Amino acid sequence: MTTKNGNLNDGREVYFSGGRLSDLTSDPVFARTLSVIQRYYKLRETDASMSFPGIDGTSISKLFLTPHSASDLSEKRAVYEKIARESFGMLGRTPDFIDTGIAVLPHYADVLGADGRTDYAENAKQWAKMVRRQDLFVSHAIQNPQVDRSRGLQDLLDAGEEFAGVWIKEEREDGVIVRGAKQVNTLAPFADQLLVFNLPGLSIEDSKFALAFWLPLNAAGLKVVCRKPTFRAGSLADHPLANAFDEMDAMLIFDDVFIPNENLLVCGDVALSNAFFGASGLFVHTAHQDEVRGSVKLEFATAIAVRLAEKLGLTEFTRVQEMLGGLTVNLELIRAAVLASELTGHFEGEVFTPNMQTLLAVRVSLTSYYDEVLRVIAEFSSGSAVGIPDFSQFDNPEISDILKSSLSSPLISAEERALLLNLAWDVTHEAFGQRQRTYELLHGGNPMFAKIDHWRNTDLNSGKEMLDKVLQDARDYKD
Repeated sequence: MTTKNGNLNDGREVYFSGGRLSDLTSDPVFARTLSVIQRYYKLRETDASMSFPGIDGTSISKLFLTPHSASDLSEKRAVYEKIARESFGMLGRTPDFIDTGIAVLPHYADVLGADGRTDYAENAKQWAKMVRRQDLFVSHAIQNPQVDRSRGLQDLLDAGEEFAGVWIKEEREDGVIVRGAKQVNTLAPFADQLLVFNLPGLSIEDSKFALAFWLPLNAAGLKVVCRKPTFRAGSLADHPLANAFDEMDAMLIFDDVFIPNENLLVCGDVALSNAFFGASGLFVHTAHQDEVRGSVKLEFATAIAVRLAEKLGLTEFTRVQEMLGGLTVNLELIRAAVLASELTGHFEGEVFTPNMQTLLAVRVSLTSYYDEVLRVIAEFSSGSAVGIPDFSQFDNPEISDILKSSLSSPLISAEERALLLNLAWDVTHEAFGQRQRTYELLHGGNPMFAKIDHWRNTDLNSGKEMLDKVLQDARDYKD
């Protein structure tokens, strides 16, 4: 295992800042982020509530607990919260995201079936068992590059676009060779393994793209091409978040990568590929983790807004009080909805599953709530934050005393004021904060489609009965 022991130099091809990294752990961007991810494994060692005993008596991460009740979901929520608080909710794809879906995968795997090539259902069960036993960090790759969304994948491939998705280039007796690309794979450079699959939407002619499989990060031919960092020059005091960690996103290039039969979960079946995310149990259980993580992030941002108002002397203004009240109301609604998703869950076979309708409502609401708190932070802080000097000036004997005098108040010292305003700037205006904002907006899919999906699946039968009754009463009324 590479992530747990901190050794990412296992032969994986990671490209960053114009070249290939020969030592990921010596680069400050990767080293700092890895240290935050590893806090999950450190928590596992020190916090008994993070684990449960397996049948053979071994300690198993509670991420892999198959929930059989609302209480089990509550226990898993507590674990998600602890992991999220280590990064203030700012790392969205930590090991608990996909792993909590893998926990239930064996209970859904039979839908994957088998064919003359391999037994996909058994592959899924054996892979889930391995990930659970070794407590591996699995990242996922689902989005295709935005080459031309107006054309189908096979059409693009016929036109020579070999990297419009991941497709079967060659079929062999012992596996397949795939070529192509996936985009925006969050934290992929840090993972032990990748789970690659498609979202629904493949057409019948896209059978070459109908794939789901897993592979290690150091698989031959897999290239991880990272985006530009949000890391900034200067100290942690100047950039309390941007210089602490970067939730690195990457493009994945599959340059003729061999996938053994035993790693395949879907191969060539368009219907199964389209159904995989939902039918595997991954969608709803990863959504539960995601909204818990999002609630922690919203709580953190709300706390920043409240602290700014308090330390900048704004809390006596009625409008400011109303703004803060709006933020705390939003936070309370999100917390309550996450609880409701657990309490109104249902059984799917042996698995107790959270209420996806409620989780969809959280996902859509969090997007706007997080945007709202960022606007409040910016309004409270921007006029002051733009004038904060770099932190080293507080040690400059020529101006240190003047700075401390001019930036201090009875409510807060100059240094503490600068730290708070630098944090506010990081979360609202820096590349770090803007990337976080974009992440919350789009990581769960287009909010428009989430709303449409929620409307289509909402149970309004009781409401319709009341509506029909009042209309019928009006029809039957006689003066």
